Amino acid sequence: MQFPSKPCLRWLTLSILPTIIGLALLLCPGQAEAFWPFSQEKPEKPKVEAVAPAPVVMVNEAAVLRTEIQGLANELFRNLADADPENGDLGNGVLICTFVELKKLTRTSSLGRYVAEQLMNEMQQQRYEVLEIRKSQAISLQEKRGEFGLSRKPSEISQTVAAGAMLTGTYTASKDSIVINARIIDNRSAKLLSSATVIIPRNQLAEQLLADTASVREGKPEPLYLKKLEL
Repeated sequence: MQFPSKPCLRWLTLSILPTIIGLALLLCPGQAEAFWPFSQEKPEKPKVEAVAPAPVVMVNEAAVLRTEIQGLANELFRNLADADPENGDLGNGVLICTFVELKKLTRTSSLGRYVAEQLMNEMQQQRYEVLEIRKSQAISLQEKRGEFGLSRKPSEISQTVAAGAMLTGTYTASKDSIVINARIIDNRSAKLLSSATVIIPRNQLAEQLLADTASVREGKPEPLYLKKLEL
């Protein structure tokens, strides 16, 4: 048997190879690179480094609330007929009372107490004479707790206080906001000396301050005894 010469074999290989590769491409497209001897490696894609998102600046709700109360205090000062701290409308001192719900004047919350505390601070910074009605007549010392100089128990505080005016107010909570109305009243004539209003958002902090809403405890009426009279 006579075999083809080397040049003949080379020619047969070169002529049949494209046919074999073509069949491979038709039958297995996904593995075409394995049958293609002249395939080149794909260039690597440039690596893109992940860029961290810019930090979101969270607004401090407590700082915003304090700014709103400061604006409320400034409006009260502007509306005073005579704002002189020593000889003006508030020259005889002012008492700061807890703010209450408009629809029930015996109900309040931490929001009402906070507004009163902040307004007390604002009044004092403006050099007005502010009287603290919760001052205890004696300091209470308690082991592992501390020293207490404020109280709301009538038996522990002074029963009389002299002040020419009173700062008080109300708040009304709606679905998205809270309306706070403040007023300064003359203690002798009940004359309105100044008033102001501010609207704050009902955010997470406001919800926390409103969560402990409570009413003043009203004493039960004394029983009425009837005595039958014999005529």
